[in-house]
Amino acid sequence: MKRFVSVVLVLAACISIVMLASCGNQAGGSTAAAGEKKEYRFVMIPILSQAWFDIVYNAAVDAADKLSAETGYKITIDYQAPATADPVVQNELLERVIATEPDGIAIDCTDINVTIPILEEAMARGIPVILYASTAPPGKLIPHVGNNYYEQGAREAEELVQRLNGRGKVGIIHGVPTNPPHAERFQAIHDVFAKYPGIQIVAEAYDYDDIENAQREAAAILSANPDLSGFAVCDAAGPVGVGVALKEAGKKPGEVKYVGIDDLPQLQELMREGYLDLSIATQPNNIGRWCVISMFMENLGFRPITFYDTKYALLTPDLVKDGVIEGF
Repeated sequence: MKRFVSVVLVLAACISIVMLASCGNQAGGSTAAAGEKKEYRFVMIPILSQAWFDIVYNAAVDAADKLSAETGYKITIDYQAPATADPVVQNELLERVIATEPDGIAIDCTDINVTIPILEEAMARGIPVILYASTAPPGKLIPHVGNNYYEQGAREAEELVQRLNGRGKVGIIHGVPTNPPHAERFQAIHDVFAKYPGIQIVAEAYDYDDIENAQREAAAILSANPDLSGFAVCDAAGPVGVGVALKEAGKKPGEVKYVGIDDLPQLQELMREGYLDLSIATQPNNIGRWCVISMFMENLGFRPITFYDTKYALLTPDLVKDGVIEGF
């Protein structure tokens, strides 16, 4: 958090220099120069309405408020969340958003390949676009904020193999198959498991980043495989759904091993209850903040970042023992 505040102060200083250079000795009491645009509306579009995306959104609002206070500009975040992870629905929403001529669009694409033409249309109209979590296909230079998701998936899988002592039957809960972060984690998990002959993948399912779907799919896998040793997950909804399914199946904490993704409050509660002891957190607060910074800077004429890696952090029981923590 201190780092972000420092960035805001440096950004405000840079903006002041730019405004002074463009306005000469013009008097004014605020950073925003007279005659310049003083209000910006940035639209955020997630895959669907879900708790992880709420964290990103809240961090974006916090960043917008801080930038507004420090710079004299008014920055608002317009949150447009589809009810389900459907690329057709998301693309229709995106097209409606473009028609309103926002000052920037941050989006996590349900299917990046089918959405690319619409994003390019927005950029051709001068609307700054940044991907969060999603990454652009090779050859498409669209700025993005996020992590190395293959590395995340590999770390999760290695940690799970360690907890299983290299042997056991495992189920995999995939997220949205066309979403790059989920697909990259899924591939990494498969690649790691392939190195261990004692690990047997007995079932795979998709939750489409929905906790209820994850719970239902995990319950079905548990019912069909009573000797299941562990679960691997590919999105933020997965570990919560798995944990609830384990509790409903009467499994004791630690009886079925799994490692989480991200840091939803429900996941932290499951961690306190002993159902998992590690989660690979994508630091959604930083993702939300840097989306806003990137869109704002591009509106001021600065070249946008190509990729800002927020890195991942390890969430452990010690960190959540006193209650839900924020700031990952």
